[in-house]
Amino acid sequence: MTTPEVTKLAIALLVPLAFVPFRLWIERGNEGPFGLFKVFGSAPLLAAITGAVLGWGAPDWVRTGLQPVPMLMFVFLAGWMGLVAGSSLDLRVSRKLGRAIVTRELGQAVVVLVAVAVLVSGADLILGEVTGFGQFHILTLASICLLGAILPQRQAQRGAGTASGFWDPSIIAPLALLMAAIAVVSDSNPAAILRLPAPSAEVLTLELGGALEQLLWATAAGAITGLLLDLVSREDFAPGGLYVQIAAVTLVSSGLAAMLGFSPLWIGAVAGFWSVSATLRRLDLLMVLERGLALPRVAAPALAGWCVGGALTTVGLNWPAVFVVSGVIIIVRPTVHTVVALAQRRHLLRRAGRRPRPIDPEIIELREIALVIAGAGGLILSARAFPSLLLGVLIAQLLLAISAQLWRDRGRSPAAES
Repeated sequence: MTTPEVTKLAIALLVPLAFVPFRLWIERGNEGPFGLFKVFGSAPLLAAITGAVLGWGAPDWVRTGLQPVPMLMFVFLAGWMGLVAGSSLDLRVSRKLGRAIVTRELGQAVVVLVAVAVLVSGADLILGEVTGFGQFHILTLASICLLGAILPQRQAQRGAGTASGFWDPSIIAPLALLMAAIAVVSDSNPAAILRLPAPSAEVLTLELGGALEQLLWATAAGAITGLLLDLVSREDFAPGGLYVQIAAVTLVSSGLAAMLGFSPLWIGAVAGFWSVSATLRRLDLLMVLERGLALPRVAAPALAGWCVGGALTTVGLNWPAVFVVSGVIIIVRPTVHTVVALAQRRHLLRRAGRRPRPIDPEIIELREIALVIAGAGGLILSARAFPSLLLGVLIAQLLLAISAQLWRDRGRSPAAES
């Protein structure tokens, strides 16, 4: 290793160590002005920075050897997050879906898609199409802007105003994952290759068709995965509970989906809907899925940071694309979600006759599934476009987290309370 390589590696190793006292200092109650230190010291942000500096400072032979790892991890996380999102549309809950809910959420999806398409097209006109955006980016950004909570949410404003009762029905998460799945299949031409054993040793290629056919194949594969999940979760003899069995099935099915060019997000979503609707241990499954979100919360930002840091020293980044991605998310997501929340609050006020709870600033924040959706783009994007998309999402995630924290601090201020 040369002297510059040793210096970069030393910096990359020292930066994560410097975060340890910073985290300990914040945990002792030092929130800083407006509580922003809680944002800058959050585990996802520090994981992203750590991944970026390690990807930037790692030697070339290490980076080359670990090149397939981020994509493999993103594929697994996509399957897991799809599983969680699919479980939100439980068959028992979906029976309570009314025409008003479906119409409102379909309209919200259409508004988000149109807004993203207009902004991306406008950016291409202004910048001269240097971003290289197409149908994939429009659908991916729309799904990121649309997504809210992916776990089943308790009904609010029941009884004494506490969150209790049955789960609220919602099709937002499945709609967003459907957009992300269409984004992947629209730019890929998958084919299944079968090698016959000796003595024939022939190679058979099965074309899987266009986007609609691919979605049908993926839906069938998701149903099979859901059946397997239902079977492995019926009995539990393992000391670790259901997590290992569910993770193993998700890993295998997501890997096969990526090999065939399908979207692991959609296969996971169909499997989640199937398994949570058919299983006799529904609450156990939901608990396992909720606990399993701890891994992608840190792993997704770290993997995204690694890809961005490695690109800084190899293929470079498409900076116009980075700014357009972050700008579109920052404009569309808070606008749409805040307007919808205000409309729902006004509806509750009219129907219940009492003042509903204040709007939770969490609605504008980006969770780890946004990075997972962007990470699934590595199946079809180029080596330069992929980290640019991830960096744009990371920047938008940070800025929206800062905005949400300022919103919370303003809501707690004496002036706001008076």
